[in-house]
Amino acid sequence: MFARQFINLVMKDLRVGGSYWLSRMMPEENLFYPSVVEAGAQTSQGNRENRMTSPPFTSTLDLPGPVARFKSSRTASSTLDFMPFYGRDGEGKIVAIDSTGHAVLHDADAADDDYVGSTVMLPRLNASKWRSPISVCVTTANPGAAKDHYPEALYALNMSNSSDFEALVYCNPPGSGRNDEDKAWHWRRLPPPPYLDDPACRDRTIQSYTLLQDGKTICISSVPGDGGFGTYCFDTSTHQWTNVGRWSLPFSGRALHVPELHGLWFGFLGEDQQKLGAVDLSSLDSAPKVLHEWGGFAPPEDWSLVYSEMVYLGAKRFCIAKTFDIYDRGQLVDTASVLIGVEIVNGAAKKAMLRMKHKSICFDTEWLKDVVNDLRGIYATVVFLKML
Repeated sequence: MFARQFINLVMKDLRVGGSYWLSRMMPEENLFYPSVVEAGAQTSQGNRENRMTSPPFTSTLDLPGPVARFKSSRTASSTLDFMPFYGRDGEGKIVAIDSTGHAVLHDADAADDDYVGSTVMLPRLNASKWRSPISVCVTTANPGAAKDHYPEALYALNMSNSSDFEALVYCNPPGSGRNDEDKAWHWRRLPPPPYLDDPACRDRTIQSYTLLQDGKTICISSVPGDGGFGTYCFDTSTHQWTNVGRWSLPFSGRALHVPELHGLWFGFLGEDQQKLGAVDLSSLDSAPKVLHEWGGFAPPEDWSLVYSEMVYLGAKRFCIAKTFDIYDRGQLVDTASVLIGVEIVNGAAKKAMLRMKHKSICFDTEWLKDVVNDLRGIYATVVFLKML
């Protein structure tokens, strides 16, 4: 059984500054083979050629039409960032923020007979400048937590300037004395990580991050090297930072904890994000080692990887999204996005026996071409794909 019904895809409209479209796709219908025999045959072919698929994608897909459109609050600000806020009540909540900190919360699951989806205005973030923030949704209640802890919150941290650290919570303003009926969304400032005061830390860029198995501890890691800050953990129940080591996690971007697969964490390895790996982070006493590694999607020679993202779908299945720039004799001529359905199979009750099955599709966006005249190809940068 899939735990997730939809994958939310956000695409940038190149012709309208600061404009993005939201579309929703059902992964079970499009990303996986109907039978084990068909999946095994395709995987065997890919293994013989030492790459995930050949040709670069096994099919094309007409992406479903848009369900929402987002625009920046200022025309001069052409970039929006999107953060999934999936809690216990659904998989459709999305927070969009622009570089000035203006934000909205859209719930694509909300519906009745007259409308589909709803949007709530959020207060502006306390920090004035935001660019490529990482985000983690925490939905674990902690009975012994600090007084200002909230059981469901979205934590946002600027990737290149981690002094900007805030949580979106539904509560009364501190000291307001209001009743529960007056609760609203608020951004709460959080203590920045201690490495900001370390003069030996020359590179404060966050390269990888994840939520640990307790469901309340956020782990961030720097780019490997002497100038990085190593690895830190933030306890969302106590608001305390801990330095767990000068080493860095082997991942690039978000790593996903999957209890069904021996409790391992899965993510892209290295800065090029070409390989998928599995690591055991149940103990952070020393630098974790990569236990499993799978080869990346092998595109044609004139395709250049722009961005990779991954979501866990449940049932030991993932969706990987890769966006490529396409070149012709050195000139950029188009952009394509490929979705790869991946299933991790237990070969035995041992961590060393995990195997991968996969199916890849290239998707088309005819509705986007119709909306924006003369838009060439697919510019479908997947801003995020996140699982419950």
